[in-house]
Amino acid sequence: MLTPILLKERSRVSAVQEAQEDLLQQYIDDAVTRIELFLPVPFPETVDRQMLLAWVKLAEGLALQDDEAHLTAIARGYTAENDGAWSYTRQAVEGKTTGNPDVDNMLRLWLKKQTPTGNVRAMVL
Repeated sequence: MLTPILLKERSRVSAVQEAQEDLLQQYIDDAVTRIELFLPVPFPETVDRQMLLAWVKLAEGLALQDDEAHLTAIARGYTAENDGAWSYTRQAVEGKTTGNPDVDNMLRLWLKKQTPTGNVRAMVL
């Protein structure tokens, strides 16, 4: 599981490095929620490297968005931004996006790896 200490160790983002542990835990929890809303399967009990990378990147993205410029953009109604190094959609949409296109791609690849055909089947009993 991702902890605030592990997040700080794996991240090179200054917003993460400077944040307090309670705020980092909030980013971690918010990232789990967005991942759960995106994936058609439950969040895994044991997290592999690929899922951990997506989790860290999403938590970093949330930390980068948690500033005065982001709040101003929300107030103005902006929904996307590209600052050169990061490109993200601000709003998560259930089943469509976590709010970060890079993380969405990582999760799609992870999901394909979890299901042999790449498709998720639902059976109604």
